Amino acid sequence: MARRAALLGLLLCVGTGAAIWKFTRDPCAAPVAYRLDRVDERFGVSREDVVVALREAEALWRRAAGRDLFVQRSTAPLVVNLVYDERQRATQGSARMRQSLDQTRDAHAQVGEAYAFSRRTWEGRRRDYQDASASYQQRVQAFNGRVQDWNSRGGAPPDVQARLESERAQLDEQRQQLEAQRAVLEELAAGVNRLADRGNALATSHQDGASTFNALYGAPRQFHQGEFDGREITVFEFYDPRDLVLVLAHELGHARGLGHVDDPTAIMHAVGNRQDLAAPQATPADVQELRRACGR
Repeated sequence: MARRAALLGLLLCVGTGAAIWKFTRDPCAAPVAYRLDRVDERFGVSREDVVVALREAEALWRRAAGRDLFVQRSTAPLVVNLVYDERQRATQGSARMRQSLDQTRDAHAQVGEAYAFSRRTWEGRRRDYQDASASYQQRVQAFNGRVQDWNSRGGAPPDVQARLESERAQLDEQRQQLEAQRAVLEELAAGVNRLADRGNALATSHQDGASTFNALYGAPRQFHQGEFDGREITVFEFYDPRDLVLVLAHELGHARGLGHVDDPTAIMHAVGNRQDLAAPQATPADVQELRRACGR
């Protein structure tokens, strides 16, 4: 009986130990080691730039997990490569087109400001001209009335005739000034019209360019920007350094055992168009998937 009791106690101890090991097993206890291998120069980034992006991608998961999940090691079997193909070529084309669209938009805004200023100037000058022209017409009518009155009397005396001649000269001078003002108005109006035409042309160009851009690049992008095949992380495409961080974080997540999630703002969402590139962070959906992968 004593021997049976001792054996039973041993079995219970071994069984309890097995249960504890199963409960505390952590697939993410050790960080995944990786190394940067190939970086095609046609991407326009240096190896140092990619290393910085990898560290930022690591930091996203470190903050989510509260510990290091990845480590860069020169002898690591997992490699990261940047492989240039038609995907990045298309992305660079879209970036150039977007830059052109931005320049057209900015030019349109500048022309719009110039048009608004020129039109205000033209409208102010036109009001001044109309007021001066109305005053001139009144003076001319009054002058003609006086001349007709004196003519009906048989003619004006010499002193009155001298005053009338002086007034006629003043009216001629005023008429010449009005003609000069009218010429300026016509030039201002022509400038306003040129600016309007330029603004319309830029608006049309921007609209056409935006339509072309949307047709070529407007569809949500799938995460074929990169892939993890179990041995390598390969990046094929990214828009800018912030986008590179997101792509690397996504593929590192796969290397850690994470799958895709439904949250469109998550790092691990299959479509990359609603994540916050300015201040990326793991979403609750990412954290939940991380806990599943790490057995917690």
